Amino acid sequence: MNFLKYIAAVATVALCSPVILFGAVPAWADGHEITECDQLVSHGEDPDRVAPGVSPVLLFAGEAACREAVAKDPENMRLRYQLARVLFYAEKTEESMPHLNFAAEAGSEQAQFVLGYITDGGLQGVKKDTCKVEDLWVRSARQGRFAARVSYPRHVANGKFKGCDIQASSSEIMSFLDAAKGQADGYYQEILVEQVTETYSVSDHAN
Repeated sequence: MNFLKYIAAVATVALCSPVILFGAVPAWADGHEITECDQLVSHGEDPDRVAPGVSPVLLFAGEAACREAVAKDPENMRLRYQLARVLFYAEKTEESMPHLNFAAEAGSEQAQFVLGYITDGGLQGVKKDTCKVEDLWVRSARQGRFAARVSYPRHVANGKFKGCDIQASSSEIMSFLDAAKGQADGYYQEILVEQVTETYSVSDHAN
């Protein structure tokens, strides 16, 4: 089973399961207004979340709550990402993408990674754009997103960004992987980082 099929399988299971709350709320989130949108749609790996992550997202209640929250605070990149998230799950792709792009451009490392992931896979008919993925993932990796720090070097090593302006040097890419090693949560993530590090090291020496 390839990676995309694995993710799809996990998503399918999640959509058929009871709501699960996961991920401790960052300490700095204290004092931030926690909206109903946060409570219903937060992603457990989003560093900007102010409430525990939710899986699966409650589509109807989550969409209504996030629409209301964004209407009150349209410049809030966290809320715009969350609205994009619930709309994308509801397959309202055309409406989702402007919110996701806004959050990514505003500096959300989670939105940057997710937008890159969607664009890389051409999910729900989104146009593939390899060089856009390169730009999004290097920005996300620089901000600290674990998934970007692993996915970006892997794509570079596999030549998937060939023809793009590779923005990170070899030393910076290795720094992403070194940092990801410290962020790895459990045995399988540790193995993943080790494998990508080895793959990138071999490809870098071959160039």
